[in-house]
Amino acid sequence: MKSIPLSLAAPIVFIWASGFPTGKLGVAAAPPFLLTTVRLTAAAALLAVIAKFSRAAWPRGRRLGHTAVSGILTYGAQFGGCYGAMSIGVPASVTALVIAMNPVLTAALAAVLLRERLSRARVAGLVLGVLAVVITLGGQVLAEGTPNPGILLALIGLLGFSAGGLYQQRFCGPIDPRAGGAVQSAAAAVAVGVLAPFEHGQDVHWAQATAVLVWLVLAGSVLGTTCYLRAVAVGGASRASSLFSAVPPGAALLAWPLLGETPTPAVLIGIALGAAACLLGTRPEPAARRARSRLESTLSVSVHQEAHPEALSSAEQPPAQNNH
Repeated sequence: MKSIPLSLAAPIVFIWASGFPTGKLGVAAAPPFLLTTVRLTAAAALLAVIAKFSRAAWPRGRRLGHTAVSGILTYGAQFGGCYGAMSIGVPASVTALVIAMNPVLTAALAAVLLRERLSRARVAGLVLGVLAVVITLGGQVLAEGTPNPGILLALIGLLGFSAGGLYQQRFCGPIDPRAGGAVQSAAAAVAVGVLAPFEHGQDVHWAQATAVLVWLVLAGSVLGTTCYLRAVAVGGASRASSLFSAVPPGAALLAWPLLGETPTPAVLIGIALGAAACLLGTRPEPAARRARSRLESTLSVSVHQEAHPEALSSAEQPPAQNNH
């Protein structure tokens, strides 16, 4: 794996960071769940066309259902929570900071649910991440005098984002980002669309909403995902995910001229702590520790097979050939 070049890292950070202030412009023009539903529907249609012409492999059987569930969590909860939070006053930079805690929360949930080991660096990252969110949200409460209920929606978005990734890892395995993304986006659009009719009435400014949706779908859902997958291929998942530590500062800088949101000292402190938390939370383990973990996993499988020889009957069969 190589380091990710600036020519690839900069567009990723800019595209992901721009999604928060442009999203807030979107919820000023349309109700948040309606905006989420239209965005996900458009993304699903576009990805389906791309998947068809590129002959991507579509998930089938149980994997299709699991892919849909992961999409509802990853996209439905994340975008519905983010847009809902910003629609009732949560600043774009604060929302970006909360969502940027995804690698840290994912590591913690993986340790609890999937029994993955947490290194000291990841534990330190988790502590810093919690501290970053507490300081940022506490500063907003002091500035406004009362807690903003939209914070709960942002936290739901974060939890759905992290849970969706773990669900996909546990039940879906690797899926094609084009066909799988189309299924995930479609399922999430249906789930959020059920809630859209119950939103409070709001006039829709179609020109502004359309401009925002074009950017969110083409830049966020297509170009941003493509660049991110390229970054994973070049530098590995840990290096690629560490780029998200730069998203909250980027969102704060873009929200300043676009929305007039001046970052408070608490937000700046939270962003700095959040960046450190993401870097620690996505830090790759030393080679010696990875080798030891693989050895322990191999020994564990060997012991299990010796204790349960009946499980070998299916495992000894040669794998079926896959010509796709």
